[in-house]
Amino acid sequence: MAASPDLRQLDDILNDLAKLYQFRSLDERTYGPLTVSHSYCLRILYFQGHRTMGQLAADLDVRLSTMTGVVDQLEGKGLVERVDHPHDRRSFRVGLTRKGQSLYRGAHDAFLSHLEPLLAGRSRAARREILDFLGGAIRVIQGWRDNPNKVRRHGKTNPARKRIRR
Repeated sequence: MAASPDLRQLDDILNDLAKLYQFRSLDERTYGPLTVSHSYCLRILYFQGHRTMGQLAADLDVRLSTMTGVVDQLEGKGLVERVDHPHDRRSFRVGLTRKGQSLYRGAHDAFLSHLEPLLAGRSRAARREILDFLGGAIRVIQGWRDNPNKVRRHGKTNPARKRIRR
C-alpha cells in the first residue's frame, strides 16, 4: 500500500507523540524524584481513589511483584499509604497521602498548563474536532494492537468476512 505524504506525516507525528508520552523508560524521571511508573500509579490513585495492589497491577499491566516494588518506593517517599480493606481483612488498599495528592496535583496542573495553548482561542466545534480526532487515533491504534497483521485495503472485502449466500 503506497501511503500518501499526509498519511506518512501523521504516522511520524503519532510516533513522536508516543515516544514522548508513552514509550519512555519506566525508570525515566519525570516529576522530580518520580519515575514514569510512579507517576502512572499516582495518576490512577488521584483520579480513581483507593485501589488494591491487584487492581493497580492490572491498571498498569504489570506483575503484582513489580507493583509491590513501585508502591514500596512511593510509600517510602510518603506519597502513598496502605490501609485496611473495608470488606476483606486479608487485603489492603493503596491510597494517596496528602503529600501525594499535593505533589500529583501540582505536576498534573503544570502539564495541563502546557496543553492549554493547544485549545486556547479555538471554537467549541474546533476543540471537539481535535478531541474526536485523537479519540479516533486511539481506537485505530488499539485496533492495530489487537490485530497487527490485518491489512485493510480501501474498497476491498476481507476474504475471511465473505458472507455465504443462501
